[in-house]
Amino acid sequence: MNKRMERLNNQIDDYAIKECFSGVIRVTIKDKIVYEKRVGYADFEKQIPHTSDTEYTFYSLSKPFCTLGIMKLVDKGLVDLDAHPKKYVPEMAKFDERVTVRQMLQHTSGLPDYGQTPGFYDKYVKSGITDHRKLTEIITDYPMFFEPGKEARYCTSNFTYCALIIENVSKMPYAEYMRQEVFLPLGMTTAYIDYEGKFIPNRAQGYEKQNGKMVAVPKEYLIMLGGGDVVGRVDDVYKLNEAIKHKKLVSEKSWKEIFSRSSVSYHTMGLGCNMTVWHGKNRITHNGGHVGFRTLHVQLIDDDFDLILLSNSGWGNARDVISEYVHECFYGDDNSLSQIVEMDKGYV
Repeated sequence: MNKRMERLNNQIDDYAIKECFSGVIRVTIKDKIVYEKRVGYADFEKQIPHTSDTEYTFYSLSKPFCTLGIMKLVDKGLVDLDAHPKKYVPEMAKFDERVTVRQMLQHTSGLPDYGQTPGFYDKYVKSGITDHRKLTEIITDYPMFFEPGKEARYCTSNFTYCALIIENVSKMPYAEYMRQEVFLPLGMTTAYIDYEGKFIPNRAQGYEKQNGKMVAVPKEYLIMLGGGDVVGRVDDVYKLNEAIKHKKLVSEKSWKEIFSRSSVSYHTMGLGCNMTVWHGKNRITHNGGHVGFRTLHVQLIDDDFDLILLSNSGWGNARDVISEYVHECFYGDDNSLSQIVEMDKGYV
């Protein structure tokens, strides 16, 4: 092991001790795994270590996959990105007439969100309504966040609405559609759409930090349809890299649409992805994070460099810190120490 790799190992070990970090970090260059490290446990109570078979909750890292699901229907002429979503989901009929499917995928729709709309989560979701069509119909009576297409606001419910479009147009349950039309064609043989009560072998337990200790917590299911419901292995995440790199699954035209940037506020947002320049490198990325888990996928497309972080410790800024450690190892000089920066602030 060279000095840089040794330093990276030590940095991650130190961070894991100080911050109770647990999970897996993988770096791949030109399809070759050049670094992989696992720390902590998939289940601390049972002392089950992380392995290549461990399944992690992706949370918002699910959104790029939902996007591919929509774009398959676009390719077939079954969904128009510039149509109002009521064309596909009647329960969305009362939303502002200017809203489009494209805006939903770019977080510029202004649509109210199950979790961010004041009072809505406690009144309807937490109280026991689990039918997303019913919830969508109810939330149409709530005010928009802003005029469609004029601003941007990260909103997981945008992707719940997209999942409902997929179900109605494909006439298949979302979980089954994603498995048949996205996961299996991409070779994601161990990825699932998760829902409460579903048995998934090798599932990692999620943890939060309380008084400096790891405490097991239940995961969030209620508002995750489409925007945060994928569970999979590190190998499954890498299939996203391959899909982007080789333009798999959807047409060249659809890939161009995916990488068409929003013209407002979050001007780095494409459809279900974020595109920025990171340390002078063109970066395609998406984060994920909620109760019990933090996730990250970074693709430096020009270098064929891929970073994946899947963690079952749901707090802190491990995604930011460890990605900078990785950059320092592979791109810094031998004496450098990268500055820790916030990655994609507000984009989780």
